[in-house]
Amino acid sequence: MNAQKYLKIAIAGVIGIVVLVVGYGIYINEASRRHIDKMEAARYTVLPVAYADYRDIHAVILNASITARAPWSIDITAQYEGVLRDIYVSPSQQAEAGTVLAVMENKDLLAQIASAEADIEGARAQLLNAEQRVSRYAYLVEYNAISRQEYDSAIAQRDASRAQLENKIAQRDLVHSEEDKMVISAPQTATIVQVYREAGKYVRAGEALFMMADTRTLNGFSVMPHESLKKLLSIGNRFILEIRPHRLTNKTYPISPDLPDTGLKLNQFYMTIARIVPDAQAEEDFHEVYWDVENPSGILEPTYYDGVTIMSKDTTRVLAVPTRSIHRDKKAGTSFVYTLDGDSRLTKREVVCGIADNELTEIISGIGKGEPVVIADPSGFTAGMKVGVSDYEF
Repeated sequence: MNAQKYLKIAIAGVIGIVVLVVGYGIYINEASRRHIDKMEAARYTVLPVAYADYRDIHAVILNASITARAPWSIDITAQYEGVLRDIYVSPSQQAEAGTVLAVMENKDLLAQIASAEADIEGARAQLLNAEQRVSRYAYLVEYNAISRQEYDSAIAQRDASRAQLENKIAQRDLVHSEEDKMVISAPQTATIVQVYREAGKYVRAGEALFMMADTRTLNGFSVMPHESLKKLLSIGNRFILEIRPHRLTNKTYPISPDLPDTGLKLNQFYMTIARIVPDAQAEEDFHEVYWDVENPSGILEPTYYDGVTIMSKDTTRVLAVPTRSIHRDKKAGTSFVYTLDGDSRLTKREVVCGIADNELTEIISGIGKGEPVVIADPSGFTAGMKVGVSDYEF
């Protein structure tokens, strides 16, 4: 009986020892595997990875160029010679039609006006005397105190005096019309672009005093590739022109202190397409695009700008990835990304791209929502290599 008891105890002890040994072996194997995985992972290149998702983006064309011109400009010239006595406007100021821009003065003209007024007074006195003589002679001729010939001569003298007065008045009015030219007014509503002369300077007839131009809406012109134009037109018909700030800091024309609130940065301007040549539907490599550029601030000057950004005002929601993940195969003329398979190995995937802005690019086909794309320089990549990953927020 005791022998059986000891045998059972021995068997149980052996079983316990076997269980412990097996469990320890399993633990050792699992620990070893984790250690090996860690060691292997430490050997992998860790790359930032983003996941394709739906985002609101603008259509953007980078490094474009545009020539901006004023719809019209005009030089306001002196109509008569004289001294530019007062100037009432300054560059960049908006002037309504009829606004007095400056007043000139010509002392000779003032003397002519004074002389003309004196001549009128003299002619008026002669006419008064002639009229009084006619009245007196009319009474005398009725009583035969004077001859009819003397009376008719008095009437002729009165008519001659009246004609002389009218002539003097016409001469004075002519001088006054020259005096009116001493007031320089805006022919229509526009911006004062340049003031050529200073107050107190003598100017001659025909000499330019001011340049005025309509700069509130400029005419723009650019040449654009067909594909770029299609991307812009795919989102609305209003756009934002962004000029590099340094191109606007050294302006020829001063900036008005009263800048309107457009909701844009100072170097951004709304614009719309006026016309496209040839039509956007034509499968041409390039198109001439004519723009209407809104410039209520007057900051944008009529000149040529390169390196500009043209962006759709509105956004559209599309499947997108960071632009940094898109690479170009120049030989094949295709685009591709590096994604990961289930074993964290790099896979090269061709994609078709759509619109793009400064940070994001639309993916039309090639990868789907939630799929990873690698954000890194692909020069050291090899398809099939195993990598570690870190999340890239975008």
